Amino acid sequence: MVDAAEVWDITHMQSASGEATPLQIFLQRAIDAAPKTRGYYDKLLQERLGTKGKPLYDIHRGKIVSPSIATVQAIAEVLGQPRELLLRAMDGEDVHPAAASNAVAKVRPTSDHLPTRSAHAGDGAIALKQIDMGFSMGPGANIDDYVEEGTLDFDAGLLRSITRSPADRLYVARGDGDSMFPTLVNDDMVIFDTLQRQLNLQDRIWACSIHGAGAIKRLRSIGKGRVLVISDNAAVDNQEVDADDLVIVGRVIWVGRRV
Repeated sequence: MVDAAEVWDITHMQSASGEATPLQIFLQRAIDAAPKTRGYYDKLLQERLGTKGKPLYDIHRGKIVSPSIATVQAIAEVLGQPRELLLRAMDGEDVHPAAASNAVAKVRPTSDHLPTRSAHAGDGAIALKQIDMGFSMGPGANIDDYVEEGTLDFDAGLLRSITRSPADRLYVARGDGDSMFPTLVNDDMVIFDTLQRQLNLQDRIWACSIHGAGAIKRLRSIGKGRVLVISDNAAVDNQEVDADDLVIVGRVIWVGRRV
């Protein structure tokens, strides 16, 4: 008999918006189709991650909103699900699990590290796509809405020191204007991580779309459904907007500047 506490009930899922997130729904579907209970898989995750927490349960109740790449990889392995499906669910896509593979041990782990070779090794550079945040071909809700300007090569060691996210989830953009001065000046280069699209860190800098216009801004949640868009330049007023009018494309994780 399954313990009532192990049953995933979508009506009890919690998120900042009060609705179940695509990731929560995906995991519910995956566990419903799996041969064991959530508690069983949480114990496996504890062993793999060396944690006392319960990642699946914490995601279910909204304590974990944006799990780390290491956690995502471990969940994919213990549930026998492709990691790509979890990443798509984290990006807000309504995804259905793949057919369950009962053999947890048969899932071949894939590394969450970037290549270890330096850019000086010739083909060891990592090419990141560069986009124009100021020019969107749509509402700006998805990364594909923005015009691509080519790619820029970055040293793999540098990227590895910045983030554990896969390189295909990192994008480059340039700052335009002085509203974020002195943190960002005009034409500064930024790298942002599209795996981080939920406002779960206060006062960080995000690549986002505000009323359909691309921007790089500091954001602060100030209440249910309200977000303060902060301009670091004291001469530029901050702006309070409805959360529905703001779409986060990714979190800025690195800034580069010409000297």
